[in-house]
Amino acid sequence: MSGKSGVRRPSAPLLAILLVASCGSSRAAAAEIGDFLVLAEATDASGLHLPSAAERFGTFEQVSAAVQADRERIAMLEARLEQVEQQAAAAETLPAPQAKDATASKDKAADKDKNPPEPYEVGTDKAYKAKWADTFQAESANKDFRVKIGGRTQVDAVAFSAGAGPNQLPTQGGLDPELADTVNLRRARFRMEGRMYEVYDWACEYDFVNQVNVNNETYPTERDSGPLTAVTDLWLQIREVPLLGIVRVGNQKDPYGYEHLTSSRWLNFMERSFSQDAFEGPFNNGFLPGIQILNNNEEGNLAWQIGEFKNTSNPFGFSNSTGGSMTVGRFVYLPVFEDEGRKLVHLGISGRTMEPRRQYTTFDKTTGLPSGDPISAVRFRSRGSVRNGPPGPLNSIYADSGLLQGTWQNMIGLEFVGNNGPWSFQSEYFGSWLYNAKTTDAGPVLTNGFQPKPGTSVGTVYYQSGYAEVLYFLTGESRTYSRLEYRFDRPVPHNNFYAVRGGGSGRRISVSEGAWQVGLRYNYLCLSDGEVNGGVLNGMTLGLNWLLNPNARVYFNYDFTYRDFASTPWNKDSTPGVSYEGSGGIHGFGTRLAFDF
Repeated sequence: MSGKSGVRRPSAPLLAILLVASCGSSRAAAAEIGDFLVLAEATDASGLHLPSAAERFGTFEQVSAAVQADRERIAMLEARLEQVEQQAAAAETLPAPQAKDATASKDKAADKDKNPPEPYEVGTDKAYKAKWADTFQAESANKDFRVKIGGRTQVDAVAFSAGAGPNQLPTQGGLDPELADTVNLRRARFRMEGRMYEVYDWACEYDFVNQVNVNNETYPTERDSGPLTAVTDLWLQIREVPLLGIVRVGNQKDPYGYEHLTSSRWLNFMERSFSQDAFEGPFNNGFLPGIQILNNNEEGNLAWQIGEFKNTSNPFGFSNSTGGSMTVGRFVYLPVFEDEGRKLVHLGISGRTMEPRRQYTTFDKTTGLPSGDPISAVRFRSRGSVRNGPPGPLNSIYADSGLLQGTWQNMIGLEFVGNNGPWSFQSEYFGSWLYNAKTTDAGPVLTNGFQPKPGTSVGTVYYQSGYAEVLYFLTGESRTYSRLEYRFDRPVPHNNFYAVRGGGSGRRISVSEGAWQVGLRYNYLCLSDGEVNGGVLNGMTLGLNWLLNPNARVYFNYDFTYRDFASTPWNKDSTPGVSYEGSGGIHGFGTRLAFDF
């Protein structure tokens, strides 16, 4: 009803109900309601007005439902509190974590000794399970059998411009063959390698992009060149040999030079330095038949390799002439090696001592068979840092000593390499001594510079070369390093490259950049010593490498090489002919798509 003040009062029965409900509710329920009750008399007299929770309810059922909801909520909260207290009590009983130390490692090793794995006879389980590990790979459960199947393909596109000297005809001191803008396959190799009976490893690899000078032409063309499959790696090795370490037999790289041992799958630039062509792997792709021992100390900071090889003059893994025995050795020291090689300093020295290859210099024009006696001779030459043809006679030769006869040859190589996160540095120096040297009239006499007349003894001829390069990963990656042959290994991008269109109404393109690396190299070769002059090369190469993923990359190289060369061919009466100046700059731009699988 309404009082005089116009304030509505609750009736006595309703007030009683609210008081009873209020007393039966908990404090939490009262807090949930958040208001107060109205206290009034049953008379019509004016009383004190307070906000009432009852104003929100129209019926008794609504009040009862609100009270019941509060009770259920309190019960749920009490159950959760009890659960949290139990979890806290259980956590307090766990032992505190301890730092790993040598004692813990020894205890773990002792436990392993107490419970050694069950004996297993090597070779009894030959079941294979396949997976992808940078290439197709399958291995047995105990890893005593393994096989990898893969290969590599490299496609180049190059363009050149050169000064007047290099652009002259080969008969007038120019490049032999002449420069040409080309698109060609640089390498196309198929490879199988694996392990058997735990300690035997093997590798078989063949390159299907090679050329030979079929007609033995002085200035070969495509008509005179033929494609032949060449052998690269073709060897078997035994590991864990007492005192020796690894013994490898077959066609392989001899341990001479750092970049020589680095795989062409992850070269820093499109081509190795002039040193590779002139000294490390001339005419044979860098692979030789022989036997080699690889070993290192227990800490892995000292390593040595030594081997005996056949000094062949072709990329096909054979030699049909006597002589050419070659002893090669390499010693490596790692004064710094941290974070699995992401920070390292590498120092190395290698050497060769050998008899020059025995070569025939005259051939019957009708049968093509060699005539006369072979001579022990060496030809030093180098192609450019950007090349205009597949491996073979179609590549332009920048410097050439011609064929020099000699009785013995010694070579030395020095290595200084560093790696520090995204930065890497690599440099080498090479020297070659050819003893009791004589000039000859064999080989490309028109392109071997200025020399005394054929048959002149010139004593000891010393040629040298070197390079230094620095590289930086713009995306933060670091070079990986292999302590099997002590050289750089496969770089792995933090993110693989992709560009895909997403879903939704906006259809935005999602992009990942891959890895980007920049590099700069200075390159030097001197094939001039006294009167025996094959030319001097100074080159600078600027490179940009885009690693799409661990198995694919794109190279962009700009190279400038200055060629210091003069040619004085001999007349038929053994008198000096006209001298031609072939010196000048050579600009080359190349790009390569390379992938291995």
